[in-house]
Amino acid sequence: MKKLWIKWKGRFLKKAPILIICALVMGLSYGWLMKHYFNFTTGKQDALYTIESKIFDFKLNLRGKQKPTGKVGILALDEKTIKKFGEWPISRRYYAQAYANLKKAGVTWIGYDAIYAEAEKASIADVSKELSDLAKGGLDAKVLKRSMEGIQNLREISPADQSFLNGMQNFEHIVMGYFYFGSKDEAKRNMGSRPRYENLDSILTSEIQGIDMPKGKKLDDYNLRRVEGITLNTPFLAQGSTHFAFFNNDADDDAINRWLTLVANVNGHLMPSLALKTVAESLNREPFVFFNNTGIESLALVNRDDESDTIEIPIDSNGEGRILVNPRGPSQTFHHFSFVDAFDDTFSPAERKSLKGMTLLMGATATGINDTRANSFDPAIDGVENHASGMDNIVKGDFYKRPRSIFNTERAIVIGAGLLFTVMLIYSPAVISGVFLLSFFIGLYQIDKHFWFGKGIWTFTAIPCMEVFLMFTLVTLYKYMTEEQEKKKVKGAFQHYLSPEVIDQVLDNPDQLRLGGQRKELTVFFSDVRGFTTISETLTPEKLSELMNEYFTPMTGIVLKSKGVLDKYIGDAIMAFWGAPLPMENHADVAAGAAIEMLYALDKLRLEFKKKGLPDIDIGIGLNSGPMSVGNMGSGERFTYTVMGDSVNLGARLEGLTKEYGIKLMISEFTHRLLPKDKYFTRDLDDIRVKGKNEPVKVYHLMRPDFFPDPQMIRDFIAHFEAGRRAYKSQSWVEAQGSFGKCLFMRPDDKATSLYLDRVAHYLEEAPGELWDGVYTFKHK
Repeated sequence: MKKLWIKWKGRFLKKAPILIICALVMGLSYGWLMKHYFNFTTGKQDALYTIESKIFDFKLNLRGKQKPTGKVGILALDEKTIKKFGEWPISRRYYAQAYANLKKAGVTWIGYDAIYAEAEKASIADVSKELSDLAKGGLDAKVLKRSMEGIQNLREISPADQSFLNGMQNFEHIVMGYFYFGSKDEAKRNMGSRPRYENLDSILTSEIQGIDMPKGKKLDDYNLRRVEGITLNTPFLAQGSTHFAFFNNDADDDAINRWLTLVANVNGHLMPSLALKTVAESLNREPFVFFNNTGIESLALVNRDDESDTIEIPIDSNGEGRILVNPRGPSQTFHHFSFVDAFDDTFSPAERKSLKGMTLLMGATATGINDTRANSFDPAIDGVENHASGMDNIVKGDFYKRPRSIFNTERAIVIGAGLLFTVMLIYSPAVISGVFLLSFFIGLYQIDKHFWFGKGIWTFTAIPCMEVFLMFTLVTLYKYMTEEQEKKKVKGAFQHYLSPEVIDQVLDNPDQLRLGGQRKELTVFFSDVRGFTTISETLTPEKLSELMNEYFTPMTGIVLKSKGVLDKYIGDAIMAFWGAPLPMENHADVAAGAAIEMLYALDKLRLEFKKKGLPDIDIGIGLNSGPMSVGNMGSGERFTYTVMGDSVNLGARLEGLTKEYGIKLMISEFTHRLLPKDKYFTRDLDDIRVKGKNEPVKVYHLMRPDFFPDPQMIRDFIAHFEAGRRAYKSQSWVEAQGSFGKCLFMRPDDKATSLYLDRVAHYLEEAPGELWDGVYTFKHK
């Protein structure tokens, strides 16, 4: 239990910094989101809102333009109009004829994104009759009085205004516009000493009557758009309609119109916007506004002839009475009908077809006189188009909205994404986490596209995206910094034992070097300098160090070059192995090749030592393959990467036995069976039983390719020797003697052959008996 606790504690402490990073990022993200909710309910636009607004615009542009319903169009006071009439503002005498033609074309309602706050002055042409009468009448008092009264009347009401009024009254379905000032400073700056609500009674015919408000509440108790001053049409022109609406466009802090205010508190009266009033009248509906204790809860347009027929309009969640506009596209997305064509009645057949049953919003669109605004698609649209989009949304019912319930969804996304990425970042490498991060972005976009944004719900996705990205960045940076330290530590520990290539691969998977052993099949190598004790006695310490360093350097280089592991130096001995920490299927083959290369390297060393007057050296090498325990052995404070086990011990025994047979390189049968066929020259050397082991082992002599000058001679030598071995094991002593004799003839200095000839001579005199198994048992290591 204690070991389990220590193990768990160690793992937790290793992961604790990642948990802390993720927890801090989650906390900050959640706190930022909650702070935004508070700011939003108070009407404050914070940094998060700005970011989300830009994402909203981006998603709209990805979605692309939408075709309007065709129920709403623009009556444009455009360049063509100014060119036709030669002045701006154009005289109001032209409106009546234009309205008559529009009524004939089937237009149902016209809403004004314009105001006529001053009377149009009479022109010289308007007073020409009175001036003519004065001229003819001379000083006749009656004529003079009548002419002066006529001129005075024309000063108060021009024929143009009268014509305009007549045109509106004849058309009947007109919504006249006005605008408000949203602050006291703005009102004072623009209105001067005029009363802020002058002639307010003239527009109260459009006050919203359908109000459902909690008992004891009044409009001033709510966070509605508060009007501090109004500018109305002239009282004379106001007679042209009983329908009035404000046409203010309220932009976000970045000057983009995303919202449209539908109602406002005008000195204690709930008044409709141009979009709301015009669409309500065109659909023969009455607006009803429902309040809760904090603001507007909902807004509906109820059919005047059937109260069960209702259009629900989603209001912003802070209760201000705004809608989130679903813009149809950039400028000119709505059909623009030139005022000139209305005046001249020169609409094309297609335009006449479109006008039938249409509601028009009249506004200035000519460059220099238009009310330029920006929407999510276009930095320069005509302000009247924003009202048209709002109206079209109500007609079609495809608003965008931010219902209060979406706040819970957004909080859940922040928490869920944070927890998910915490687990991912703890247990996954950076590459996998990066792929998962990209998948999260794509997945969240697709979910938003199909289940939220695609269904008209504006969901804030910036915070969870920034949250997981920040988590990924900080944790990856932390892992990089700690892993770099770990890599330096590993490099420092293994640079003298592993090749740089192997170290790099190990660093990519450091678990291969974890404390504790793994059971793997490897090939172990032992080499030893023959007669080292005698050599050391003949040299000074300095010379001995020079000799051994010159010997170890090329031998170690060969091990590392072949991607082996230099386990340790044991005095004059070298211990190495192949097959770990990186898997190596041909570890026996690579080890055998490295061992032979060492023998060639030794030849060069012996020549150099001779030149330097250093003693001649020789070595013996033992190779064995088999299962071994490999890993970092030791304590948590100090350990070494090494191999252990019976297979390792056998390798050490084989190296010690090389001098018994007078060879330089001995391998076990286990290594022999792993070598590629016909790649190496090997001879079946003996069946032996090493000290401390009962099971016999077949051993082989791994021969240098230059054992004889001619490879065929090597093959013949091996054939004779192995024939002698077969005869020896079958106790055919004379036959064995003959075969070994041939070997000795070919290689008089071969000690292994001489050894067998001595054994055969002994057994000729003293037979081993029937129970003899042909295995030679060594009594020493």
